Amino acid sequence: MSDDNVNRSIRELRLRLGMTQEEFAHAVAVTFSTVNRWENGHAKPSKLARRAIEALARRGAPRREGAALNGNSVADPMSSEAHAETH
Repeated sequence: MSDDNVNRSIRELRLRLGMTQEEFAHAVAVTFSTVNRWENGHAKPSKLARRAIEALARRGAPRREGAALNGNSVADPMSSEAHAETH
């Protein structure tokens, strides 16, 4: 697989999982800037990172905090919108 395909595959996986670069980075234990560099072709994942990405692809995105069991999101009381409404 070419480097360009790896970069595109990482981005496609992240988007398919509905994750931001920051969320994806947290899920595979790297920094946001590392994911950004991978997606933009400025770096490629190490073997360890590739294993973490493959594991994430198998298990799917972690459940987000504030997500209700029925699939509807629940407002986070610490979010900026909730904070703005109370002040």
